[in-house]
Amino acid sequence: MDRKEFLSVLGLGVAAVTCSYCMGGCTTGAGGGITAPTNVDFTLDLSTAAWASLKSPGNYAYNGGLIIAHAPSGYVAVSQQCTHAGNTVIYDNSANQFFCPAHGSRYNIYGFVINGPASSPLTGYRVTLNGNLLRVTS
Repeated sequence: MDRKEFLSVLGLGVAAVTCSYCMGGCTTGAGGGITAPTNVDFTLDLSTAAWASLKSPGNYAYNGGLIIAHAPSGYVAVSQQCTHAGNTVIYDNSANQFFCPAHGSRYNIYGFVINGPASSPLTGYRVTLNGNLLRVTS
């Protein structure tokens, strides 16, 4: 085998390994190994500095593997990991949706997939507000 043939075979081998790695990373979707928090029960005190930003509509925060958003319809909480590849979603106030900046998946305010590559919804949680106390439960 001459040098040119060796480099050609080596290049094809590296390309094949790289391709399979990338494809494997993209197929973790549909809940492949991504689990949402269970047995959730916590309370956020919106009068404290740590959570005060949630009083303003459009803001969001993370706690215990969840994203809590102050949407136009009220407070919502869903699992924070995109079901496609596990990246952290953000709340897009202008569209009233959750968005994964890594691969572009979008979820409605209840966590249902609007467009992929994600095919499974985010897990939703119950949210109740009593004065300044925001309770989130499974």
